[in-house]
Amino acid sequence: MSVTDTHEERETLAVDVLLPGHDPRVTTPLFTHSRLTLVEREGGRCFVCGGTEHDSGHPLEAHHHPIERSTANMIDWPRFADDCRAGVWGERARAFDWDGFLAAQPFDPYRFVDDMTVNGMLICKKHHIGKDAGIHAMPFPLWVTQKYAVAGYQFTPDEIIHHHEKDTTK
Repeated sequence: MSVTDTHEERETLAVDVLLPGHDPRVTTPLFTHSRLTLVEREGGRCFVCGGTEHDSGHPLEAHHHPIERSTANMIDWPRFADDCRAGVWGERARAFDWDGFLAAQPFDPYRFVDDMTVNGMLICKKHHIGKDAGIHAMPFPLWVTQKYAVAGYQFTPDEIIHHHEKDTTK
């Protein structure tokens, strides 16, 4: 077989990192409110497949992106803010009130982390935590490929790429 033929790639992903100490995870009022705003803004559709809650059979999930909640206490926030102000993480993160956030006393990283309107990605359960499909289960380059692969492509032994399109006739 040549490398130009379709071929299976199997990866064993082993990660060994030291996450900082943090309080037990809670659903903050900011997360709850901003998640609803994210759902509305994104039209209730998964970032990857475009599926709705109805299509997936599960409520859509708000994934912390780009900063995971468990890493909030290890982030160099001024450095991250510089990248956001430069547009590296998109217009919404660029427009966030970085001066107020960085100057707040006491400092609370979750004011950014739990704001799903600037640090959130709406995805279905499959593309969040699903085996061979979820952002928490595979390398990012392979994960994002699911969004842009041609419909009908056999991506894994269990997944054929399908994009849910918005009904524009309504």
